[in-house]
Amino acid sequence: MCLIKSSDHAPRSSRSWKQCHTALVSTIMLSLSRLALGSTAASAVVDVMATPMSTPRRKQLTIDTISDNLKKMDYAVRGKIAIEADRIADELSSKEGSSKHPFDHIIYTNIGNPHAVQQKAITWPRQVMALLQLPDALGIDHPKVSELFPEDAIKRAREMKKALGGHGIGAYTHSKGVREFRQDVANFIENRDHAEKGSVDVESIFLTAGASEAITMLMSALIKDSNCGVMLPIPQYPLYSATLDLLGGHKVGYNLDEKSNWGLNMEELERSLAEAKAKGINMVGLVLINPGNPTGQVLSGDEVKDIVTFCAKNNLVLLSDEVYQENVYREGDKFFSSRRAADELGLIKNDAIQLC
Repeated sequence: MCLIKSSDHAPRSSRSWKQCHTALVSTIMLSLSRLALGSTAASAVVDVMATPMSTPRRKQLTIDTISDNLKKMDYAVRGKIAIEADRIADELSSKEGSSKHPFDHIIYTNIGNPHAVQQKAITWPRQVMALLQLPDALGIDHPKVSELFPEDAIKRAREMKKALGGHGIGAYTHSKGVREFRQDVANFIENRDHAEKGSVDVESIFLTAGASEAITMLMSALIKDSNCGVMLPIPQYPLYSATLDLLGGHKVGYNLDEKSNWGLNMEELERSLAEAKAKGINMVGLVLINPGNPTGQVLSGDEVKDIVTFCAKNNLVLLSDEVYQENVYREGDKFFSSRRAADELGLIKNDAIQLC
């Protein structure tokens, strides 16, 4: 018998505490096993537990065993240049390595990270988020809240807390996102595109944790097998090509025209599609990035209408990446959404296009 007690003194027993603990656990497991399996099966369980592994098992998660598609995947913005920058940054942090370079720090521009290069944060969203995270007594219901936060931020925080059912922002929501927030998005789209009120279905709105998650979800749904292909602009944000590599689909590039401010050429789209079909690729979608990333071009309304017509004619799902619609800098440029183009052409009303 093992003596186990909680005190500052060691138990008076020939066995160590660890041995006693092990024996106790084994006894409990044996008792439970007998109840569930019968004494014979339980004895076998104990015997297996007592048998040491004679040889180490082959590890399942190594560079040799992981998915070939994952090894082929190339996400350039986190690739060789970024890795080399990390190496140099490590050298700069050491006394010996800092003398190797004519500079003392690195500014990372491989990803869109404005705060890292000292761009001031937009204040209002942070004020609303602060009020959402605070308990009501310290936030929206605090007697001096109006002295600490502007009234429009307080009003918006109250609306959002109500939409969240009083649970705050830490609770799980509907898989598509909070309905009231999705309705806000639907209203925004209708106002932006001068669309008929109520024409944007709130149940067709999905809120995701950033655009990258939405891209991955859509690509995963589109790529049924390794014969499926998606048209991608060249140059493009590398998440699209990397995700296609991971899913085992075909990357079918269409080149933007650098001489025309990285504009679109319909002949190039037709060429790219025809060559892919000639290879037997099942073309399922087209990615449009407008304003462009990384090129920054802004397509005209007519250009966008040409693209949605092309997708409708060729039965391609249009994945319209419009994340940078507010980033229009060149004089005379104006953002024109794919949804507005499809709506004005009657493609949405006639259910003639699938647009994401």
